[in-house]
Amino acid sequence: MNEEIIQLIDTMDGRQKYDAMCKAFFRYREAIAPILKEVVAEFKDCTNDEIIALIDADSISLSDTVSDLPPRIKSAGTEMTSPTDKTIYYDCRFKAKNPKLSNEMICIMLHINFEVHNDYNVRYPITKRGTYYVAREVSSQLGILTETTDYNRLEKAYSIWVCNENIPEKLQNTVTRYHFVKEDLIGHTDEPEENYDLMEVVIIRRGNKMSDCDIFKYLNAVFSSDKENIQKYIDMDRNPQIREEVDKMSGMGQTIYDRGIQQGIEKGIEQGVMQGVRALILDNIEEHIPKERSIDKLQKLFSITREKAEEYYMMYAGKM
Repeated sequence: MNEEIIQLIDTMDGRQKYDAMCKAFFRYREAIAPILKEVVAEFKDCTNDEIIALIDADSISLSDTVSDLPPRIKSAGTEMTSPTDKTIYYDCRFKAKNPKLSNEMICIMLHINFEVHNDYNVRYPITKRGTYYVAREVSSQLGILTETTDYNRLEKAYSIWVCNENIPEKLQNTVTRYHFVKEDLIGHTDEPEENYDLMEVVIIRRGNKMSDCDIFKYLNAVFSSDKENIQKYIDMDRNPQIREEVDKMSGMGQTIYDRGIQQGIEKGIEQGVMQGVRALILDNIEEHIPKERSIDKLQKLFSITREKAEEYYMMYAGKM
């Protein structure tokens, strides 16, 4: 993990760190390949190793920017800026060779951005955001339009989203593809698909129940840091860095889990104390025990200050 990512993660809280580690995991070609095979039509007939070879490793980047202005660097940054449009921050953005259109003489690329989105229940449809992302990705390839702009240079763009939480039950464990299709209104045309199907959004919605589909098995293994099942899809021995990333994710995930358990225990104790305080006060009032004696009991039994005991007494006595 590069120094900038480490510095960014160090400023985050536990859950943010875990999320950042999961997102950083997918910057490895080996990690993204099993997903691309399942959801990108151009890679359907490829093996994972072939997909890894097709991905431009130099173009993979996290937390950077890309502009609608002519590109100045080879790397595909993950922040898209324009003089007139909103800045877009991508989780992971890269290019991969299109095996269906490329040959020894011509190399056609796919422009892919990959997003890990925890909360599916947001104020806007994820599909609209994804569509905006691919539209900007396509427009950024040409920069500022002129009379000599060559539209033949446009290459297909993908926006792939993995949604993890707050997904309606009927949508859980589903994958949906949104893309351009041709519809002849009069007559029939033979327009090549690669001339118009330039933008594609894929939404992957994970679920609470286990699925038999490989893509969900793989993602469940990744987000639970299950090395044994990740190994079924990725040969981690070929890239020790991936195993290190999984170990970090596993350690952070366990820390978050343990912290949650402890918070639950503390909350349960607090609730139990309050129930005991309430019961003592109400019982004493029913038995006509003087207020001063009740406050003394509260202090001794629950190890609280006199001020706090008086506050509790007035809180519950006022409800009688």
